[in-house]
Formats: sequence, structure tokens, C-alpha cells
Amino acid sequence: MDKSVLENEDTSSVEPHKLETEHSIIVKTKQIDLASLAPKNSSPEPDKEYPPLDDNWLALSQDWQSQPYEKADVQALLKLTKKRTLLAKSLLAIDILATVGLIIALIVGLYLGDWGIATIAYLAFASLGSIIFVYYEIKIRLRIWQQCCDSPDKAVANAIAGVESSIKYIKLIKLSCWLLLPAANWYIYVMLKESEKSPWPPFIVMNSFVIVMWVITHWFHKKRHKELAKFASL
Repeated sequence: MDKSVLENEDTSSVEPHKLETEHSIIVKTKQIDLASLAPKNSSPEPDKEYPPLDDNWLALSQDWQSQPYEKADVQALLKLTKKRTLLAKSLLAIDILATVGLIIALIVGLYLGDWGIATIAYLAFASLGSIIFVYYEIKIRLRIWQQCCDSPDKAVANAIAGVESSIKYIKLIKLSCWLLLPAANWYIYVMLKESEKSPWPPFIVMNSFVIVMWVITHWFHKKRHKELAKFASL
């Protein structure tokens, strides 16, 4: 055989082995130190030093704490509520008696039959108006009397409810004054026209009485509003 062929076979059998050795990759392993993976001890942060409060802020807080405030005197409120409840019951009794008196006068006038049409009409109007007045008065008063109690925990609430009831009653009186004024003036005018006397003195007396009653009621109205604002702030 030809040598060239043999040489080629020898080289073909050797060269792949050389290629494998020449192109092989050598991986070197490095030993890992496990101690290096342990977490490092973190030292605690030193305590933070906060800056001191400003002098202006301290002065402001001390001034706010020293502000006077009004405390609720529970015993005084309970006494005031009892006193006004007794007064309200007395006024209600007087109004009921006045209403009964007007009704009796109307019945007597109708029975006798000689009191005149103007007198009977005025008594009928006054009796009806008084009945309506007493009805609303009872409605106003009962609402507060049903929830009123002597408990110190509800002293402020009862005082507020009592003032609100008083304000409603005052409004009712002021409204009745405006209704009474034209009716009374009409009655005086008719009666004086029949007697042919000067109408001015009775007119002045009657209107002055109604106006004075309205002014006094209005003064109590303003006073109760101030008390309501005071009790609401407790």
C-alpha cells in the first residue's frame, strides 16, 4: 500500500485526540468559606437626641393650660331645674284656672242673655284662645317633665331642656299678645261707641298693658337664650 495513505490514517487517528486535549476546559473549584456568609453583627444605632422644645411653644402650652374654664355646678343646676319646674307648674295651674273662669263667664253670659253681643263675642274668642293656649302649654311642659329626673349625670341635659321649654312658652305668650291686641281694641271700641264716652283712656290703658307684657316677655326671651348658650358650653 502507499505510505501516504497510511500516514494519513495515522494522523487522522491522532489529531482528534490532540484536538480534544487542546480545546478541553479546566474548571478550578474554589472552596467557599461558610464563616464569611454569616451575617455581620450590626451595632445598634445610638439613641437619637431630639432637639429641645422651642421656648415659644412651651410658653404657648402653659398659657393654654392656664386658661380658665367654667365647670358645671351639678347641685346648682338641679336646684335651678326644680325651681323652674315648680314655677312652670304654677303658671300652668293659673292658666287653667283663667281658662275655666272665661268659660264659666261665657256660659253665665249666654244664660242671662243681657250682656250684649260684643261681650259674648269677646268672651267666646277669649275662651277659645285660652283653651288653645293651655293645650300647647301642656304639650310643651309635659315633654320636658317626662324626661326630667334628679340624676346628677343628666343635670346639664335637663337644664338645657328646661330652658328650651321656657323659650317655647315665652314664644307662645308673645304670640298671644299679638292676637289679644286687636280683639281687645275691637271690644273697647264697640263698648265705648255704645256708651258715647271718649275711647282714648281705655285704649291707652289696654294697649299699654299688652305692650308692657310683651316687652317683659321679650326680656325673658333674650335672657333664656343667653342661658341656653351658657349651658350648651358646659
